[in-house]
Amino acid sequence: MTVKKADIGVGIGLIILSAWIFWYASSYSQATIYYYGPNLFPQILAVGMCICAIILIVKATQGKSLAKADNIHLRGFVRMIIAIVMCVGYLFLMQLIGFAIGTAVFLYVLMMFIGQEGLIKRITSSVAVSLIVWAIFRYFLIIPLPTGISEFTF
Repeated sequence: MTVKKADIGVGIGLIILSAWIFWYASSYSQATIYYYGPNLFPQILAVGMCICAIILIVKATQGKSLAKADNIHLRGFVRMIIAIVMCVGYLFLMQLIGFAIGTAVFLYVLMMFIGQEGLIKRITSSVAVSLIVWAIFRYFLIIPLPTGISEFTF
């Protein structure tokens, strides 16, 4: 399969996926207090993904596809599988110990896995990102996040 055909196929698949996400998100409950509801951000992301897919298809049909990449190396493939397993583990960890603490632990472990240098950098960035995302969900989006077994949330 040529890169052009692969790009067109992936683009079509992404358009179908984004249409499904947009449709599925429209079934979320509508806004009650604010103008926007929980369907707004998934639908914005779905529209963005659809636009990117259309750009991919247009570039492929114009012959501007990137050159075929090298073969997948076993080491890189195994690292990708480990990262995916870590993400799935994070979902369970978040339910157990809560979003803020679970996210900080997940980000720290992921940064160690990918080789981020500096203990202080890993700790501060994982805690800062976790708290910033928590604050956005708590105060801006007003969406509750898992608190875990402690039922404590900042």
